[in-house]
Amino acid sequence: MDKQRPVNYASAEFSAFFKRSRKKIILVAVLLIALIILISESTFIVGEAEQSVVARFGVIKRIIINSHNDFHDRYADLLRDEISFSEDVRIVESSGLQFKVPFIDKVETYSSRLFTYISDSEIVNTAEKKQYYIQTYAQWYIADPALFSLKLGSMIAAENQLDNLIHPVIVQAINRLLAEDFVSNKDVLNAALNKGLLMLNQDMASRGIEIKDIQVHRTILPMANLESTYARMQADRAKVAQQLRSEGDEEYRKAVSAVDLEARQIQADAITEAGVVRAEAEANSMRIYAEAYSTDIGFYSYWRSLQALETALHENATLVLDQSHPLWADLLDYVAETKSE
Repeated sequence: MDKQRPVNYASAEFSAFFKRSRKKIILVAVLLIALIILISESTFIVGEAEQSVVARFGVIKRIIINSHNDFHDRYADLLRDEISFSEDVRIVESSGLQFKVPFIDKVETYSSRLFTYISDSEIVNTAEKKQYYIQTYAQWYIADPALFSLKLGSMIAAENQLDNLIHPVIVQAINRLLAEDFVSNKDVLNAALNKGLLMLNQDMASRGIEIKDIQVHRTILPMANLESTYARMQADRAKVAQQLRSEGDEEYRKAVSAVDLEARQIQADAITEAGVVRAEAEANSMRIYAEAYSTDIGFYSYWRSLQALETALHENATLVLDQSHPLWADLLDYVAETKSE
């Protein structure tokens, strides 16, 4: 069996074959490279945390956003005249592999994650003119990459825009609050900040940005207000503690009263039951006595007289009886009977 001979690339035979097929090989290589370039220019990938804008000759044709992005539905009234609602622009809720016209369409990709804005420290005044050093922060994201690209274009421009809008809104909200509410009452502060958040989103929607949250990042007391603020905070805590103690004492008194009432009820029920039992026992006793008395009335009278005598006489006592007294008559009868025997 003949074995296939290895190709000798240095041989004259291979050199002649290469010269004859060189044009075909170069053509195949060029076509393969052109095909790879064409495929790479015709497709692009949008990640799960990304969104893209597809423009053709500088005109936006397609916006690719996440499937959970409902920004355009919630702000439809504000965006009605913007490019996102143009008939020539198509909004696609998708991710993964996408297609475009090669060499003509240009793709810009932006992150859909939340970004954090933190302001510089600044002095603010409460309603009664008490001063605090504060830093503010916000959580925001690019909701419409097309509007963001056209009106802001970069993260630096977005941060500058947020700095010009967010910090003044928070400062104005604090200016309307009392120091006690600003320091201690988070519900009142959050309510004021939420009103400011609505105003900010009304303004930022046309720039393709939505702010999810704004808060006071850090509060530092000036030395002049430190002692008075701490004293007020201690007074607030003492007031809360006193209220808790009062509520606890009231609950204790209610519990003690309930237990006392229950104990008295149990005692009353026991007394009632004991009276019933005692009455039944006495009734039975009287019935037994009556049955016993009816058997021998004379003996019963004599026995009762002896009991009375035993109860009335003490040691060294003298008893004086009339001859007609039943006890004396019985004794005389007993003596007479004894003598007759």
